[in-house]
Amino acid sequence: MKKIFLVLFVLCCTLVVIGQDKEVAVLNPKTLSGTVSNNDKLIIVSSMKKAFTQIDGYKAFTRSSQALIDAEQEFQRSGKVSEASIKKMGGQNGAAFICTFTLSLEKNELVVNSDIIDVESGEIMNSDFIALLDRTDRNDVMEQCQTLAYALLGASYEGGNAKQAATNRNSANNQSSRIDGNVKQPIAQRHPAEPEMVSVAGGTFWMGCSGEQGSDCFSDESPLHSVTVSGFAIGKYEVTQAQWKLIMGSNPSHFKGDNLPVETVSWDDAQEFISRLNAATGKHYRLPTEAEWEYAARGGNKSQNYKYSGSHNLNNVGWFDDNSSSQTHPVGTKLANELGIHDMSGNVWEWCSDWKGTYSSSQQQDPMGASSGSYRVIRGGSWAFSAANCRVSLRDRGTPSSRRSDMGFRLVLPL
Repeated sequence: MKKIFLVLFVLCCTLVVIGQDKEVAVLNPKTLSGTVSNNDKLIIVSSMKKAFTQIDGYKAFTRSSQALIDAEQEFQRSGKVSEASIKKMGGQNGAAFICTFTLSLEKNELVVNSDIIDVESGEIMNSDFIALLDRTDRNDVMEQCQTLAYALLGASYEGGNAKQAATNRNSANNQSSRIDGNVKQPIAQRHPAEPEMVSVAGGTFWMGCSGEQGSDCFSDESPLHSVTVSGFAIGKYEVTQAQWKLIMGSNPSHFKGDNLPVETVSWDDAQEFISRLNAATGKHYRLPTEAEWEYAARGGNKSQNYKYSGSHNLNNVGWFDDNSSSQTHPVGTKLANELGIHDMSGNVWEWCSDWKGTYSSSQQQDPMGASSGSYRVIRGGSWAFSAANCRVSLRDRGTPSSRRSDMGFRLVLPL
């Protein structure tokens, strides 16, 4: 079934909220990426209108003026939100608060972003609410939209029985929930550009040219040495073009597609993306160290000692020169490795945080690579390279500014 993500985050479609006995104006969403049907837009808008009318002291605002509708649409298209524009928009609607929305299609999910803006103060208030909606089930959509509306207004919702709670909507901040029947259950908050992460328990492994690599090893994969890494979380998939566009607003990739890995990005470009993503989420994403990358590619403490990430047969787990048709492919379409991570062999090379240096034979704890250098490490091989270059121990390099249509990245979070 197709699902819809509702995420309250940053300026997008438009709702307007006013205190008790005031009106909530719901505007049509703006689509950022993907093809979103008018029917999906209507479902969201009509469900939210109904949800607000069911909260004591609020009602849906019905616009009869085409001039107002045109002004609201221009407000969304402009992408420029200032104190003056907020007050002007609120004055035209007779509204005290404005909530803006955008839609993005990511795989089979609609990502709906929204904030509420206080017209008087210009403050942007975010409830960090995330809901999953099954758009084939109108009852589920309505249920979830009710919870969303209550979260926006700082009200409590219990199985369809509205109870006006705190008058301060900020009491809803930091609350995130998913409805399961009539039970409101917490779920993790996630910005739509954040990747799905896989937890990797810490452990010790042999890094470099181990026995299963056979005669394919290059000299820079030696000496084989023992490395201990602390636990971390790593992206289940390579960063996609849809995620890149949500943060950066553009797409540098040679091969276009929202669910394709972003490529033609340099190490420096990846750092800029990470900086903006961290600013938007308050988290601390980064590139993996080379040791973290190899440990995860090998399957961590669940490793079966495969030559490639998840198999001795690269065709099962990766896109490389023999099967790629000379292009990237949607992330996650090959089998995962022992940890449930996809595409660590093939598709696109992945930037690591390290400067490329020589290995030491001594045992190491959370190594960070060379202290300086001219080249950053890339790992995993790509659609353009042979199977030998997609092995879990294979090392390559690129200058921090270099860009190619087979170079991308995935992210890591500390646990």
